[in-house]
Amino acid sequence: MSKFCIQCGATLNEGARYCGECGAAVQPGRPVAVPDAQSAAAYAPPPSSSPTEAQPATFDDGAGPSGARKPNWLLLGGGAALLLFLLAYYLIFLRDDSASGLEDRVGGKTEQQVETIADKSYYAVAQANIRDRATTQGSTIIGKLARGEGVSGKAILGEDGTSDWLELAEGKGFVAMTNLSESQPPEIVKPLGDKKWTATEAVEIWAQPDSASTLIDRVAAGTTLTLFGLTANDFVEVKLAKGGVGYVAEGARIAALANGKPIALAFNPNSCSFGPEIDSLFNAMGERLRANYKALENKEYPSEEARAKALVAVEGRSSYEKLQRSYEGLTVTAIGQHYESQSVYFAEPAARVIEVLRAKGYRVGKDGSIPSADLYAGVGAATAEGARYGKSDLTCGV
Repeated sequence: MSKFCIQCGATLNEGARYCGECGAAVQPGRPVAVPDAQSAAAYAPPPSSSPTEAQPATFDDGAGPSGARKPNWLLLGGGAALLLFLLAYYLIFLRDDSASGLEDRVGGKTEQQVETIADKSYYAVAQANIRDRATTQGSTIIGKLARGEGVSGKAILGEDGTSDWLELAEGKGFVAMTNLSESQPPEIVKPLGDKKWTATEAVEIWAQPDSASTLIDRVAAGTTLTLFGLTANDFVEVKLAKGGVGYVAEGARIAALANGKPIALAFNPNSCSFGPEIDSLFNAMGERLRANYKALENKEYPSEEARAKALVAVEGRSSYEKLQRSYEGLTVTAIGQHYESQSVYFAEPAARVIEVLRAKGYRVGKDGSIPSADLYAGVGAATAEGARYGKSDLTCGV
């Protein structure tokens, strides 16, 4: 009867003590078998024709002498490779597809992320528009915010993909973030009426009226700034070109520089003299006008009638010269020479000019008139062409 090696499954010779193939020892009296069912089928002897000669073959289950089953490394390795393949496929394809269904970009965030962001409170640093869409192009203004007014909402990315906007709570519209701050704006103790100032020096602009706050810009001399007003701690609030506001230290000094170099005013309503400095400006203007008039007289005309018409037109025309000078906190913006009068123009309204002149000792009536023996003198709102040069004027003449 043939036997088989329990290690390699080779056929053993009758009475062999060792396997001729692998050299494994054959243990007497112990049944021998091939390592597994597949090997047994491959190495089993032909069935005997006699039932009495048939010997049931015994098979080794691979457990070995201790009974512990040996691992099938080929099967384990194949399973691990399959798991790695499925994981890579999910990461590359399936996760992106499932996430794209949730993607609804608002400020660079998915819809799920946005839902977790709570509304925040902000304050308008200047009068701001509320729009129906997060863009200034093609949107409609549906409301306004006053300076210091509080709102709440979520910060989002504008439709242009670069600007920041606040989506107001309860769908009430959108406000550009450049007009908002997380801090309430400071009180303005002295409005400057958006006065323009061309910086004469490098200027640092801060996020708050405090030099310890964030530095948001540093502008060079020659940059034009719009001055909104002075704060209680001597900062000047400036409007930024990109929107929003900033603060510059030494506000009172900056405001004075914005008015220009000081100019003397010593007004005499009986002679229409404005003082030596301003009178010299009028004299220089008069010389230019006389030179122009002389040139017109010497010009060739088709007739004397045409010459006279041209000269009359010049005589009745007003001439102006722009200035940027300061007088007791006022800004002198221009002087004007008229047919029979002269005017000094101011950036401030008439009421403010009257207040300053009274403080300097001038007798100014409720209607702005200043007593004079033979001439008219007084302060009033600038009119007609003069309104292009100032809000008010001090005029004297016939």
